[in-house]
Amino acid sequence: MKKTTLGLLAIAAVGINSAFWLGLKNRPGIAAENGPMENFQVACLSLGFLLWLIAGFRSKNRAEQILLIGLALFNFSFLILEVDFRKLDAPVLNKIFNGRIRDAWLGCLWLAVGIAFLKNIKMTWKESLRWLKSPSGSLMVLSGAFWLASGLIDKSLTSRKELYHEELMEVNASLLMFLSTILSYRKKTFLSHSLRK
Repeated sequence: MKKTTLGLLAIAAVGINSAFWLGLKNRPGIAAENGPMENFQVACLSLGFLLWLIAGFRSKNRAEQILLIGLALFNFSFLILEVDFRKLDAPVLNKIFNGRIRDAWLGCLWLAVGIAFLKNIKMTWKESLRWLKSPSGSLMVLSGAFWLASGLIDKSLTSRKELYHEELMEVNASLLMFLSTILSYRKKTFLSHSLRK
C-alpha cells in the first residue's frame, strides 16, 4: 500500500468516524463511562487483541510470535484501562481489574514479553522494525497521537461536559488500532505464513 493511499485511508476513517460521533454529540450519556463511545472502543480493542493473539499462536517464527503477542498485550492493556469495572457490580472483577492487583499482573505479563524480546533481541528487533515500517505499523503509530491528545485533554478537563472531546480522540485511536490489525491480516507479504494457513 502506497503512503498516499494509506494517508487517505487514515483521513477517511478518522473523518467518517468523527462525523458519526459528532452527529450523536448531544445524545444523553454518549460519552459516559461504559457508554456508547466507550463500548465502541472496547469492541475495537477486543477484536484487535483477539486477532493479534490468534496470529501470535499460529506463527511458527519465534521473533514474529513475540511481536504479535506483544501487540495483543498492547491492545489488551488499553482495553483493561478503558473498561470501568467498578460500575459492573462485580466485586471480584473490580478487585482483579483495578488498582495494585491489576498493575501487578499486567506488569508481569509485560515483563514476560520483555524477557522473551530480550532473549531473541536480534531477530525480534528486526521483525519489529519491519512491522513499524509497514502500513499496519504506521496506523498504530498514528493511533498513539490520538491517545496522547486524549491524555492531554483529560489532564485539562474543567468539567464532565468536556469528557466528550477526550472520548472522541479515544474512539479514533481505537479505530486506527483495529485498522492496523486488519491491514496486517490483508498484507500478503506480512504474516503470510502464520495467518493464511
